[in-house]
Amino acid sequence: MSENNILKNKGGAGISDSRFRQEMMRCQYCEEKPCRDGCPAGCSPADFIMAARGMKESDILRAAAIIMKNNPLGGVCGEVCPDKHCMAECSRKLFDSPVMIPDLQAEIIRRASELGGIPGMLKPMPGGKRVAVIGAGPAGLGAAALLAQKGFSVTIYEGKDKPGGMCRLIPSHRLDEKTLEADIRFLRSLGDIEFRESAPLEDISGVSSAYDAVIIAAGLWDPVMPGAVNQEYGADSVSYLSNPSSYSFTGRVGVIGGGATALDCAVTARINGAKEVEMIALETLAELPLTVREREEMLEYGVEFTGRTRVSGIKVSGGEVTGIDTLRVSLDPGTPFSLDALSDMEGSAQSRDDIKHVIIAAGNRAALPGGKADNVFMAGDCLSGPSTVVEAVSSGKNAAVEAAAFLEGSPPPEVEKKTRNSNALPGFVPAPVSLETDFFGCKITTPFLLSAAPPSDGYEQMKKAYEAGWSGGVMKTSFSSGPIHIPSEYMHGFGDRTYGNCDNVSGHLLERVCGEIETLVKEFPDRLTIGSTGGPVTGDDESDRRAWQANTRKLEEAGAMAVEYSLSCPQGGEGTEGDIVS
Repeated sequence: MSENNILKNKGGAGISDSRFRQEMMRCQYCEEKPCRDGCPAGCSPADFIMAARGMKESDILRAAAIIMKNNPLGGVCGEVCPDKHCMAECSRKLFDSPVMIPDLQAEIIRRASELGGIPGMLKPMPGGKRVAVIGAGPAGLGAAALLAQKGFSVTIYEGKDKPGGMCRLIPSHRLDEKTLEADIRFLRSLGDIEFRESAPLEDISGVSSAYDAVIIAAGLWDPVMPGAVNQEYGADSVSYLSNPSSYSFTGRVGVIGGGATALDCAVTARINGAKEVEMIALETLAELPLTVREREEMLEYGVEFTGRTRVSGIKVSGGEVTGIDTLRVSLDPGTPFSLDALSDMEGSAQSRDDIKHVIIAAGNRAALPGGKADNVFMAGDCLSGPSTVVEAVSSGKNAAVEAAAFLEGSPPPEVEKKTRNSNALPGFVPAPVSLETDFFGCKITTPFLLSAAPPSDGYEQMKKAYEAGWSGGVMKTSFSSGPIHIPSEYMHGFGDRTYGNCDNVSGHLLERVCGEIETLVKEFPDRLTIGSTGGPVTGDDESDRRAWQANTRKLEEAGAMAVEYSLSCPQGGEGTEGDIVS
């Protein structure tokens, strides 16, 4: 095995602090971020690695949130993603070897889970529109995550008793079930999502009329059979991987197929006690659609391989498998591999008596529910064919964007590739560690407020600030009548004609500011909008206080609460000033 593969997680095992830090430090944080472009979901390894480098609890939580905002199955993908996506684009490969990005991603999510859970996203207000998602596999979950974050109510119909789809068939040596469960818990927190397990649908006509939109993400569950004689005596990959402990293999096992699922079956059989396992495929070893890690697994678990071979029949006696019949196949030199390009080699028939068990992992096809309607959209492997988990999630996100545009009456989005989507969850919180604080009894998300200055002078400026993420601000001090005259007692003088604090006073009268506060409070109820006003400094303290109180009442009537305090003026007696907090 390569040096870097010592990072590999097995059964949820973690990476040591020193190795974790060492691998993260190999990241160059490239300006172009090619790793992000290599991820079908638009997740940015450069950003989440940089966020986690400090290795403090807040660093890990923030890094986990960065992962999950683009890929709600980020934990699963960390454990099972192949090296053909982000790692294939890593700049580091140009001078030694790519950063082991999936391992780092899995470790970040694992550590975040141990710290109390993956940071959630802000929940939107439900918008009233209802969407049904058929299938709780990666594509269905990806669609549900984005739709819920956009404010739709989502109901997921799943034929199995647990959500996860084909992820439930990934063997435990590759994917820890706790990782899948953690990702699903995160997904449940994203908005109005209801799961209806053990609810297979053969026809969507009723569903499509009951919901505003439907997304079909049914996956590939019907096994493709090779057309071999007595093939019904072989265990199909779905049945085997769903419950491998129910099979007792005492003799040599033959696995028909050469893909990742076939390898999963072969390795699982070895782990469960089969002493000899052989993969029999139409491809050559070089043509197998396996990653470097999967090829290493073949060696690690002693899985044998026979290529360019077709199983033509399964020999059976007394209901038990006694062997197989095979034929060699050929492909013209220089011809790309395809089933149509293969031909049987005359005189190559062989009968084998050493195979005592057969697992058929030649592929699966979709079993789509019937019914059609304009509000139905497709996602995942049932649309694009076999794919990786992250590609299926991205396909689900694409379907969600298409459905949302349909429901909002917007033009359909341009989808460059069905299995790529870089949309982030709208509720992403850049700082997952709470900065909530209390300001005179008002809860605000952060302690950072805008002071009274040109950026807070009026509705448009405050709106821009709130949309940029500010928790609140003090609108510039306004007065009830004009022309506005600011007594010098409030100013710090630089000279006879200039004053240091003149920018704190608005040219807008109090009546206008009250209307703007009403609008801001209505549009941004979670922000702290502070209105500031003052009174005259005439030397008659009682008269000045009554004038100030009249101004504060106007702000209170705009929906604000008063915070009162007094200031001692350097000249002219005691003056008063107050801020009004929404």
